[in-house]
Amino acid sequence: MVRSRRSLAPAPCRLLVASIALLLIWATCPGRAQTSRRAEGTRSRSRKSSAAPHLDVSKINDPNTRDTIGPHSQGDDVVRAEILLDRLKFSPGEIGDTYDDNFAKAVAAFQAASGLPAMGAVDSATWAVLNDDQASGQVQQKQPQPTQNQGSSGAQQQPEPQNGQPRGPEQQNRQPKGQTNGQDRDQSNGQPNSQTPSSQNQSAPPPAIIVYTILPEDVAGPFTKVPEVTGRDRGERLMLVEARFKQLNYSSPLQLLAEKFHASPHLLVELNRDKRFDKEGEQIEVPNVLTPAPSQASSVVVDASTHSVTALDSSGKILAFYPATVGSEHDPLPVGHWTVKEIDRYPHFKYNPNLFWDSEDKRPRATLPAGPRNPVGVVWIGLSKEHYGIHGTPQPSLIGQTQSHGCIRLTNWDAAELSGMVKVGTPVLLEEGTPSRAQLQPVLSQ
Repeated sequence: MVRSRRSLAPAPCRLLVASIALLLIWATCPGRAQTSRRAEGTRSRSRKSSAAPHLDVSKINDPNTRDTIGPHSQGDDVVRAEILLDRLKFSPGEIGDTYDDNFAKAVAAFQAASGLPAMGAVDSATWAVLNDDQASGQVQQKQPQPTQNQGSSGAQQQPEPQNGQPRGPEQQNRQPKGQTNGQDRDQSNGQPNSQTPSSQNQSAPPPAIIVYTILPEDVAGPFTKVPEVTGRDRGERLMLVEARFKQLNYSSPLQLLAEKFHASPHLLVELNRDKRFDKEGEQIEVPNVLTPAPSQASSVVVDASTHSVTALDSSGKILAFYPATVGSEHDPLPVGHWTVKEIDRYPHFKYNPNLFWDSEDKRPRATLPAGPRNPVGVVWIGLSKEHYGIHGTPQPSLIGQTQSHGCIRLTNWDAAELSGMVKVGTPVLLEEGTPSRAQLQPVLSQ
C-alpha cells in the first residue's frame, strides 16, 4: 500500500505546522495589523520626541554658556551660537538647532578671523570671543586667544538699527520694480519688542532670542500657493507652472517670518509652540538678528572648495561670510577675476532650457514673475561673465547641500545684504580653493 505523503509526517510535526498556521492567521488579522501599526506609530513619535527636546529660551539667552559644540550636537547651545555668528556677519545660513556643515564653516571662518584655531567646533575660547564681540557688533580680527578673565561680563549693549540697514529680505511681499529692497526699509516700524539699549542690561550681551509682535503686513499677503510638482523633469515643469502666477510670494506668514529672522520654519515653531503665525498682534520669540549692515565691500571672493562667499574691505578684512551653493560637475565655477555688472532687486527670471544641461526638452520658454520664491530669489548680482551671478534662493534650507548650474546661490537674506555692500564695478574673484593674500592683492588693488 502506498501511503500519502501527508500521513508520513509524525504527529509532533503536524502540531507544529498547525501552530504556525494559527499564528500567521492571527498576525494578518486586520485588527491585529492596525494595533501593530498604532504601536509602531507610538514608538516612532516617542523616538522623535526624545531626539528633539523642547528648546529653552533662558538657556539660549544665557551668556555663560560654555558647552562644546561639535558634530551631532543639537539644541539650545547650537541655536545661541548660530545667532551670535549671524549677528557678527558670519552667517550659518538658515538658523536651526542642529550642527551642520554651514554652521561648521561659519565657526571655522570666525575662528580664523579671530586668531583662534579654525577647527569648526565651538569651545570655551570661541564662546568667550563670540560673546565679547557682541559689544561692538564686529569681529576683532586676528587678535590673540583671550584669557579666561576675558569672558562676556564686560560686553556692552549692541545698538539696534535706527532707520536703516536691517539685515535680510523685505518683511513684506514686494513688487518687482520701482521699489527699494529690504535694506532700505525704515526699521522703526515693526522693530521687535524691548530692543532699545535703555531696556537692556548695559553690562551684558544682547539677548539671542527676543519677543516680536506680528504686524499687519506680516500676515496681509498676498501669499502664493504653488501646487506640488513631482516626478521626472520636476524642476522644469515646476518653472512652467510658476510662470503662470503674477508674483512668486511667500507661501505663508510662517515662511515670511522665518526668512525675516534668518531661521528655519521648524525653529520658529519649536520656539513658539501653541502660537499662531497668521495672527496680527501675536507675540512670538525670534532670533535677534536684525543688526546694521556692514560697510561697503572693496571685493568679493567666492571659494568653490569651501562653498562660501566672503566680502572684504580694502585691507582684506572680512566684512561678511556666507555659505553658498557653488556650481557643479557639469557647470563648474568660472574661476577668474570678474566684476559686478548689475544689481537687479526682485528680478524676473527668464527660463531658457538651452542653458540647462539637464533639460530634456529644449523648446519651452518662460518668464517667471518676481518674488522671494523666484528661482533667483530677491536679488540678482550679475557678473561680467555672461549668464553668471550671485543670487538668492526660494529654498534656503538647501544652501550648500545641492548643486547649481554654475551660479552662486545664497539665502535671500544673505544675498540682500551682499547686494547693499557691492556696486557696479566691485571686483569678484571666483576661486577653486581658498585664495592666498598674494592672489587677493590684484583684486584688492582694483
